[in-house]
Amino acid sequence: MDWADYKALCDQPLVMSRWMLSETAALLPEHLRGPLEEAMTGQPLPKPKDHKGGAATDMFAVRFDHADAVLAAVSAAAASGATTSQGRPLGGFVAAWREIRDALRGG
Repeated sequence: MDWADYKALCDQPLVMSRWMLSETAALLPEHLRGPLEEAMTGQPLPKPKDHKGGAATDMFAVRFDHADAVLAAVSAAAASGATTSQGRPLGGFVAAWREIRDALRGG
């Protein structure tokens, strides 16, 4: 796969990195974690040959029925001041899950 094609795939709202999926899963109640964890057991998108990132940069197509619930949980975590495992604010997570929810709704 070349870089242009890879970048175009990765920029789609229903494609997320292993890191984003695992960080999101850590914010969720147990009953919502399964689909995210399951997505990471699938085959990631093929990377360009000269890609330097490790497993955390693997990208997965996400098919998820509970985006509203995930968005609500991530929004609540952000509002409470929760952060990623690296101490980053969750504003980008809220925006990403809003985009995913909207894409799943066909918007």
